[in-house]
Amino acid sequence: MSIPRILNQIQDSDIAVEACRNNITRTKAELAADPLAAERTAISKKKADLEELQHDLRETSAEVDDFTARIKHHEEQLYGGRVTSPKELSALQKDIELLKGHRAPHEEKELGLMEVIENTEAAIDDAEIALQRHKEAASRRRDELSVGLKKLEAELAGLETHRVELVNGLSPTVSGQYEQLKKQKGRAVAKIEQGVCRGCGIAVTTAWLHRARAGEVVGCPSCGRILYLE
Repeated sequence: MSIPRILNQIQDSDIAVEACRNNITRTKAELAADPLAAERTAISKKKADLEELQHDLRETSAEVDDFTARIKHHEEQLYGGRVTSPKELSALQKDIELLKGHRAPHEEKELGLMEVIENTEAAIDDAEIALQRHKEAASRRRDELSVGLKKLEAELAGLETHRVELVNGLSPTVSGQYEQLKKQKGRAVAKIEQGVCRGCGIAVTTAWLHRARAGEVVGCPSCGRILYLE
């Protein structure tokens, strides 16, 4: 096998190794991530909102109860028979109406809070059901990723072993030349197709074509990449 062909195979291996490593990196990142974090945060927020609503309801209900107790006390005085003065009875009646007027907005607020709390509790229940469903899906996905990661790591090990075997077939000078070109240009080897270097798109002279066809390690006169002719 000619040296340029070996170098081209090493380059193909390098491309495959890079792609495999990128896939491993992405897979590990997905395994490390928490895909349900946003849902958990949203549920926690709803629960905090619910606690605040329940606190408001307790305070509002206490105010309603206070007005109700005061109204009851006045009604007992009004209808208990102990107060007989028309003036006092009239004052009691006015106080009762006034207290009822003060109680009404609190009762309205209380009913509104009850409705909001009921809706919030229902939303939390729905969200937790959805979260459980998504947990199961996430668990299956993690299993798939774990299996896939093992396959990728095995694939990478095979690719790296194959690359070492290919490099062992080269002299240190040639392998060093390849690594230097790879560092400088990204791709060290360029195929010749229809008389053109695919690394830079410049036509290769006949003399260079003959040398490349003979399996010599020759660089493109334009871009410097090692030319490979199949």
